[in-house]
Amino acid sequence: MLHLMLAAVLTLFLIFQARSLVLVLRDRRAHAPERARRHSDIVWTVIPVAVVFLLAARSWLAVVDLPHPAAASAGAPVTQSVAQPIR
Repeated sequence: MLHLMLAAVLTLFLIFQARSLVLVLRDRRAHAPERARRHSDIVWTVIPVAVVFLLAARSWLAVVDLPHPAAASAGAPVTQSVAQPIR
């Protein structure tokens, strides 16, 4: 239940952040068209959105509870192949 609430809150926050990101980019284009656009401006604006997106995706995966592959699980038994000695 906790993961569901966290996933819902993060998703709503992500929607709010995405709307704000669009408004900021639109405002920059309208108010400073002569200013040279730097790639770092976009990167620093998108980083918080990407972080919240990753956290929301992780929370939704915890809610859905997808099965883990056997090789990736920590408790998977390790099988060792023992080579026969050459005679």
